[in-house]
Formats: sequence, structure tokens, C-alpha cells
Amino acid sequence: MKTSCTRHVLSPSLLALAGLLGLSSCAPETLEQEEPGTLRSALYYPSITYGTLQTLAPGVTYRHASDVSVPWQLDIIEVDLANPNVELVPLVRAGTGVERTSAMAARAGAIAAVNAGYFASTGQSYSHIEVDGTVLATNASSRPARSTFGLSAQHNATLLQVRVDSTNTPVPAEPAYGSILDAIGGGPNLVTNGVVDVRDVEEGFDAASGIGATTRSPRTALCHKSASKKVYLVTVDGRQSGWSVGMTLAEMARLLVDLGCDRGMNYDGGGSTTAWVNGAVVNRPSDGTERSVVSAWGVVPSFVIDNGDAEFSAVGTWTVSANAGYYATESLYRVGGTGANSATWRPNLARSGKYNVYAWWVSSSNRASAAPFDVRHALGTTRVTVDQRAQGGQWNLLGTFSFNAGTAGAVTLTDAVPSSQVLSADAVKFVYAGTL
Repeated sequence: MKTSCTRHVLSPSLLALAGLLGLSSCAPETLEQEEPGTLRSALYYPSITYGTLQTLAPGVTYRHASDVSVPWQLDIIEVDLANPNVELVPLVRAGTGVERTSAMAARAGAIAAVNAGYFASTGQSYSHIEVDGTVLATNASSRPARSTFGLSAQHNATLLQVRVDSTNTPVPAEPAYGSILDAIGGGPNLVTNGVVDVRDVEEGFDAASGIGATTRSPRTALCHKSASKKVYLVTVDGRQSGWSVGMTLAEMARLLVDLGCDRGMNYDGGGSTTAWVNGAVVNRPSDGTERSVVSAWGVVPSFVIDNGDAEFSAVGTWTVSANAGYYATESLYRVGGTGANSATWRPNLARSGKYNVYAWWVSSSNRASAAPFDVRHALGTTRVTVDQRAQGGQWNLLGTFSFNAGTAGAVTLTDAVPSSQVLSADAVKFVYAGTL
């Protein structure tokens, strides 16, 4: 059996147990899930009872877990990011103050969410936040580089957990970080290469931080299995005698190892810990009610197609633009013509339903004033014209349409504009909005 080794942060009793089991400082890499919600092995917590697995959407499951002997009450959201019909996205409070995780999630059309980064009650974020390539906040400049989880485009081609400083620089250097578009910082690191590796000291979480590394408290964590692109959003309730006492950082790390993760990190806990699923808070926040926060991770049923994805195709010559404001790595353009040339985004939707359809383009003064997007949906084809001279570098709603499952639906941008104007073809997003 292949093993990976790194330092453990274990109690003396568990170190002794590891020695008796012949584990030394290594843990087997085979601690993973064979299918959603099925543990192959529970190295640390075999007494935890995992409840009924609920499928929330294609690629997304949820279940409650507990160990009444401690006691612990846990909520686990599993996201299969290998499924192009689901996104894990950063959610950010509206305005400059704070906002409940549930409100942020509902506004984004999410089906599940957990709180994320650290913040001040005034709404200042102490953790890195990056959305669609735009950095909205950075990790605290007064602290060392801290654990940050991020994702790239091209159907989450890259999932990455790295330490990032206040200048948005990974420490140590990580070339792949340049491809990250969405990220939220937190910390500390909990799991590395499939073994417990709590880095509270290295990341500057001292007593003044209030994190209480060795105190049992409510916790929120994220972990992932890089090879399969499985991400787990995990919360444990705490400070509630008879219900759930919470976990230390090391205990949470062991749980993430039991879930089969090779990397894992901590997020803001205590009264902030919130798990929201299908319109309801499913955990018991220690404040007695849901606390308002600054950021959260949301699970959104959607299908994003960039111009570099397999679901994108073009007729005629479309050239890479030199202008900034593109989604992911680049945008394409061509001058107006007869309508014979086109760019098409065709998703493979997992289920029939209503979808909000968004387009992303790069704006410029020479762009088309009425760029024609033809949306092919279950009821026919609807032409939507947009002014690409404005609102570039963001998602713009084309409308809400009904689509059948599969590949029959599509969005096509044609070159039927005057030859003095230029069309921008970049990315399109389909966000599930309910049943037909």
C-alpha cells in the first residue's frame, strides 16, 4: 500500500495508537470514498454515525452525522466538481457591512452554503476573497501567509489550497495559483497529503486570534480530494452541552482524513459556523441564531462554458483579443458581417428546468451596440441583443429560459452587425432556476 508522510499533530494517546497499528508517521492514501457518502475506512472516528445521504442536485449530496458519546453533531456537504453542472463559488455580503450566510446563498441561487473567511463586525474582511478573477479582499497584512482555497475555470481544471499573503502571493511560490479565479482565505491548514497537519503557529493563529486551536469549539472546514475533484464543506456544532461540544483543530483534521481528503483547511468558527441546505440552516449555531458574516462558500447548480471549453465552437475566424476584462484566460472577437459566422456555447445539462442564462464579454467603444445572442431553448429560439460597449468584465443576464436535459439547448452569437462594429465572444453561464 502506497503511503504519504508528513508531520502529525496528535495527542500522545493517538500517537501511541498509531504506533501499535504500525502507522508510524504515515497514513494510507486509500482513505477515500468509493461512492458519494460511503466511507472506505474511518481511521480515527469509527463511532461516528453517518445519516441518510440526500442528493440535492447533480453532483451535490448532504447528510448529517453524529457521535452521541462525545457528543458531536456534524453536517457534511459533498460537491463533485468533476460534474460540470455544479459550481462552488465565493459568496460576499451585500454592501459594506455583514450579512447572513443564508441571505447570501439565496441571492446567488445556491442550494447549499457554509460560512467562510474571518472578518470584523464592521464588515472588513480579514481573509482573501477573489470572485471571477477580481480580488475583493486580502489576507491580513499583520499575519503570515494563510491557507486559501481556490478554483480555476475550464470546469474547475485546478483545485488548489495554498498559503497566500496580503499581496495575493502564494508562499512558497505556486505557479498554478495564477490560474485561480475564485478563492477565499481562512486557516489554518489542517490536512496535507492525506494526514493530519495543523499549522496554527505557522499561520499566526495565536491566542489573540481567538481561534482556540486546542479548545473544543464550533468549527467550519473545507477539504478536497484533488484527483477526483471532490470537495467537502463540513461544520460541527459546539458550546452546547448535551447536543455538541465542538472540536479542536486536530479533531477536525482527523475527521477530514476520515472523509478521504488529501488537503483540508479551517475557516471561521464559533458563532459564525453555519451550514445552509435547500433554504434552511441545518446546524445549530452556538449564538442561538445565525450570525451575519462577510463571506461564504456557495454550491450553485450551473454550467459555465468558456471559449476554451469543449462545449464551445465557432464558425469563421475569431481572434484572441488583447483587451482586458475577459473571463478566465482570454476572449475572442471578430468584426461584423452577414450573420454567416458565429460562436456557440452548448451545455450538456443534467436535468430539465428553467435556467438563468448569463453572458460575459469584453467592452470597448468599438463593440457592437446590438450584439445578437440567439438562445435556443425548449420552446424555440429567442434573440437577445445586448450593447457590448458597456457592462464588460462581468456576468450579464440574457434572460430566463426553459431547457430540456442534454445538449439540445445552446446560445449562439452571430456576426450580423455592421462591419464597423466588433463582437466579443467570451463565456456563457446557465444557472438552474427551478422546474419547468
